[in-house]
Order: sequence, then structure tokens, then C-alpha cells
Amino acid sequence: MLKLKLAWRGLVHHGQQYGMFVFASAVLVALNYIFTALVNNSSLHQAMNGQYLIIIARLCLIFVLMLAVVFMFYVNSFLLQQRDRELGLYNMLGLTRGNLGMIMFWENLMLYIAAVGLGLLAGISFLKIAFLVLQHLTTMQHLHEEIKLASVNKVAVMFGVIYGLLLLYDIGRMRRVKPITLWQQANAGEQEPRSHWVSGILGVVCLGAGFVIAVRTHPNISAFFSFMGAIILVVIGTYLVFISGSILLLKFLKNRPQYYYQPQHFIAVSGMLHRMKQNGASLASICLLCTSILVTMIMTASLYFGSSSVLRLWNPYDVMISQPQPLNKTQQQQLHQLAHRQQLQVQPQHQLTMTQPVLGEIQGSVFVKSQATPTYQLATLTVANYNHLNHTHYHLKANEILFYSPDSNLHLTQLTIKQQHYKVRMLHHFNLYFNYEHSVTTPLFVVAANRTQAQAINPQRWLTVTGFNLRGKPQRQIHFAQQMQALWQLDPSMYSVRAQMAAFWNSLFGGFFFLGILISIAMALTTALMIYYKQIAEGTADRQRFWTMQQVGLSLAESRKAIYSQVLTVFFLPIVGAVVITGFALPAIINVLKVFSLYNIHLLLAVAAITLLLLIILYVALYLLTTQVYSRLVRVEFNPQN
Repeated sequence: MLKLKLAWRGLVHHGQQYGMFVFASAVLVALNYIFTALVNNSSLHQAMNGQYLIIIARLCLIFVLMLAVVFMFYVNSFLLQQRDRELGLYNMLGLTRGNLGMIMFWENLMLYIAAVGLGLLAGISFLKIAFLVLQHLTTMQHLHEEIKLASVNKVAVMFGVIYGLLLLYDIGRMRRVKPITLWQQANAGEQEPRSHWVSGILGVVCLGAGFVIAVRTHPNISAFFSFMGAIILVVIGTYLVFISGSILLLKFLKNRPQYYYQPQHFIAVSGMLHRMKQNGASLASICLLCTSILVTMIMTASLYFGSSSVLRLWNPYDVMISQPQPLNKTQQQQLHQLAHRQQLQVQPQHQLTMTQPVLGEIQGSVFVKSQATPTYQLATLTVANYNHLNHTHYHLKANEILFYSPDSNLHLTQLTIKQQHYKVRMLHHFNLYFNYEHSVTTPLFVVAANRTQAQAINPQRWLTVTGFNLRGKPQRQIHFAQQMQALWQLDPSMYSVRAQMAAFWNSLFGGFFFLGILISIAMALTTALMIYYKQIAEGTADRQRFWTMQQVGLSLAESRKAIYSQVLTVFFLPIVGAVVITGFALPAIINVLKVFSLYNIHLLLAVAAITLLLLIILYVALYLLTTQVYSRLVRVEFNPQN
């Protein structure tokens, strides 16, 4: 019973720190519960494209769980340092290692009950709101929340394991040292770290390699793997650069007498230098979390708000049909009969005759066929067909071609195909542009002078693409298309319906955006709490030093200047690093989004600017709040030992 009372007293005595830990843990529990509920939701399993969202939700669940483990171990190490003095005192009063272990057990048990209880209560309460948001973003109105005991038990067990590991770590740490030394350990300072040029150079190399891979990523299926490789290198490089680079920066400032021997700079630099090894790792973690928030929101928000432009590229008309021959008289009659049954009106038809696309790459100004990791699919048509579709009056010579691509970055003046050189005139409009077979490659259209030249450029069989609009309800259009496919036995890749594609993209991109918001909330919370505990740890460590400096003549005004100098010296490094990393990642992000047929660069840049602005506002607010916390901790109108 005594051990339980001591554990409760310790939690109450450090109520501010443990209170924030319970709050953050409860939010992470709630987010894990929401993701678990999504994975186990029967209405999502039955929904169109629901399986895609469930797969992504599982990945998000793993990520948020890993985030919870890292965050809780990070904060636990700080909390344990705060408890070292008390544990050492208890040992000096006669408590054994076993007694101290029981105190830790009761503390962890009470924290677990509080965090999981509050987190599950919050998760269940906000689950309905989460599903309402998901319904709005995906337009899947039949989705509904389900509170399942299996989801509750799974989350309770997962966090039970995490708290069990925390307890084992704490007990193991205590067993590695004599408990009586915990008193001295709580007051011990760090030695000034050595400069590690090798790790710093290695970090720069890893960052540079990651940036090069990101910039050189091509818009094909391998873009995802290249992007993941770049992420791994950037993570390693960021940690090495922040840990080694921050030490080198502070030593550089220390060796500049005009800067270093000013009261505010002297106190700030000397104080940070002795704990920068640990501080550098936390700064790197904050930088990577900020970068992850930016990348996640830029990608998911761009896909969501750009879904209409993707739909226009995939389906310029309500119905698109690709087949070797134009629609014959019988098919035309059947088409109108099916439309009449569904109370639909068929609008004028538009036909494009083109060669079946060939896969390849553009290397410089040369188109090269490639089946391995193609970036483009190239099709040809005649200038007469293009003029008829687009109401233009182009005339071409034998060595001239018109060239259209939705990728505005692709601009050519000449193109070599099969060792033949052509002068290129770029097109900026194409009425019947579409994505053949719903491919992840970027469609390219080459307009040739005549049919013979078009066949020479791309000697594939000819296809007729028919597009037309329907006047009527979207659901009836979907039924019409399903009946047409069954009647004509059309391959799903050879036809598409705008209403169907709109439902597909809305559910997919809306789901991505919803999951991206949840992930970003988890990362933002973790970032905020890491900054908060970092400031508390530094304030606690600096308190005695500021009091000593005031005893030898440092004024309160000079103390405030030193505080702001210390915080400003390193506080904004993570956000600067996040902006730099995201800037280099933008080419890779752009090319990954091109795989989804999103070529609207202006939209992406606008989303990136808004996301960055919101993150900077949040970060500045955290700076102001946590600086006040630090200031209160080191304010020394009294002796901190009393």
C-alpha cells in the first residue's frame, strides 16, 4: 500500500508533465481506435473501392502505432530523469530495487488506465464525426460507424504492450545502475560533445543522394520505389546532419569572440553545447515530423482538390468506347434503345481514329520504346482527324508533327522516332484526349500529316475511340453503361463512364485525404509535445545555471535576452530544414501525382503554399507558448533549491 501511495504522490507532484503525457497518449489511443474501427468496419468492406481505403488504413494504423511507441519512449526517458531524484531519495531511506520496481509498476498502471480509458472514450465519441467527414469527402453516404468490442480490446492490448515495454525499460535501466546513484545522476551534466566530421559528411552525402533521387524521379510505377528510397536516405541524413551539424555550428559560434562573449549568446551557446547530442536527435525528429506533415497534406489534398481535372483527362465525355471499328448501324440502334430504357438522351458523338499506343521513354528528344518502366504511351492520328475534332485548320509537311501532352513540363521543338527526325509544334488543346486502358503512364498524341505517316511513326493497329455525353441522372448512366458492356461484351479497359469514374476518384482521393488528415493530426500532436517536453527538459537543466548567473550580476532583462537567444538559435532550424527537404521532394511528389494523372502543377504549388503557411503559423504559436514555459522554469527570483 505504501508503494501505491508513493507512486500516486510522484504522479501528483509532477502533475504538469504527467498530465500532458496522459493527454498525448489518450489522443494517440483515440486515433489508433479510429483507424482500427475503420479497418474492421463492415460498411467500408462492402463499399465500392472500400478495400483500397482499408489497405491504406492498415498502413496508417501501423504508422500511428509506431509513432506512439517512439513518442512514448521519448517522453518516458524525460519523465524518468525527473523521477531519478525521488527514486534515489527513496533508496537512501531504505527502499530496495524491488520496492522501486513496484512503485514504477503502479505508476505505469495508473498512467495506462488513465490514457487508455480517456483515449477510448474520446475515440468512441469522435468516431461518428470521423465517419461523417469520411462520408462527405468520399460521397459514400451508406457508410456508418460501428462500435465493436474487438476494436476496443485490440487497442487496449496494443497500448498494454507499449506500457509493459516502458515498465521493462525503466526497471532494466534502474538495474544497470545502483539506485543510490540516481540522486547524483539527476544532477549530473553532460560533457561537451566531440565534433564528428565523418558522421556530418556522411549525413550530407545521404541528404544529397536523397535529393538527387527525388529530383530525378520519373512519372512511372517505379516513382513510388524511388520516392521510398529517397525518404530513407533523407531520414538518415537528417539525423546525422542535425546531431553533428548542430554541434559544429555551436562550436563555430563559440570560436567567434565578438558573438560568443555577449551575455545572451554566451549563456545560450554554452548551455546548448553540453546537451546538443541528445538535442540534435530531437531537433531532427521534429524536422522529419514537420516534413512528413507537409508531404502528406500536399499529396492527399492535391489529389482530392484535383480529382475533377483527373476526371476530365480520363473521361472528356460521359461515355468513352475504344474498339477496332467504328460503331456500326446495329450498335447505334442498340445504344439508343438502351439509353431510352434508362430515360437518357444521347448527345452528338465524337470519334477519334488513332493507332494503339506504344509504351516508351523520351530521352532528350528521342522517343525510345520500353516495356520495363515506361513513362509514356504514344499514339498517332492524322491532322485531318484532329482538325475535325477540334475545329482547327492545321497543315503539316512530311517532316512536321503536332504534339500534345497533358504534362506542361514536357516541351519539345523536335522529336526523333525510329531514327526519323520531326519538327514539333506543341498543342495546348485536345478535345478527345483520354487515358487509354486507364494506364499509369502519361498519354502522348502525335498528329501526322496523313495516315501513312501516322502508321510509319507507330505501326500498331488502328482504334476508333467514340465519346459522347448523356443527359440524365448519373445512376441511370451507370446502369446504361453496365448493360452496354454486357450486350457488347466490352473489356472493362476499353470503355469508361464518367459517373462511375467520378464515384471511383471521389471515394479513393477523398479517403486518402481523410486518412492524411488523421495522420497529420497525429504527427502534429507528436511534434507539439516533443517541442513542449524539449523546452521543459532544457528549462529544468538550465534553471540552476541561470540562478547562479544572476547571483554574480546577471540582470533579469539580460536573462530574458539569453532565453530568447537560446530558443531562437535552434528552435527554427527544424522548420527551415522541413521547408528545404520538402522543396527538394516536390519534383518527386509531382511525378508520383502524375501516376494518378494529376498534372495540375499550379494546384499542387497552391496547396503546398497554404499547407506551409498553416504549419508555420502553428510552429510560431508553439514557439511562443513553449518559450513562456521555458521562461517560467528558469525565472530565478528565488533559489530553486529551497
